[in-house]
Amino acid sequence: MKRGIGLGIALLLALGAVYAAVHTNAQTVAKTNLNDSPYTDARAISTVPGNTGVTILKRQGGWYHVRLTSGKEGWLPMTSLRFDHGAGAKAGAGWSASTYALFESGRSGATGTTATTGVRGLNQGTIQNAVPDPQAVDALSKYSVTPATARQFAAQLKLKSEKIAYLPKGDK
Repeated sequence: MKRGIGLGIALLLALGAVYAAVHTNAQTVAKTNLNDSPYTDARAISTVPGNTGVTILKRQGGWYHVRLTSGKEGWLPMTSLRFDHGAGAKAGAGWSASTYALFESGRSGATGTTATTGVRGLNQGTIQNAVPDPQAVDALSKYSVTPATARQFAAQLKLKSEKIAYLPKGDK
């Protein structure tokens, strides 16, 4: 009997955390399109500026159904959002913040939630709203190596060279 009551209480707590995770606040991390459905080729309803507050209504795959403060609703890719847990969700804030983070993406680390869905990448909105970042390109230079260094590394791993023909040029 006591075990059943304990399981019932645990279930109610879990359901409450799930409900809280569904109705939470977030901000856009960059300018992005608000779509009419959760697909990269969906029609864009409007453009949402960066740092715009939204209310999360529902999650479907790598997309969140959101409501803007204007009342307009639509879909944003999860990669365009950062979640606002409020003042009580800082590291060490207690079990409620940690439990909330578990239901937000399924994985919680020492510093908060980490999204690991595998849906990262470019979509039509991120390409349309892309901004050049020459400093980021310059920062990549520290990862460059000479062909001789690359051959030496490959030899250490006993990798074999293989010639691959280029794909024919075409529209797609």
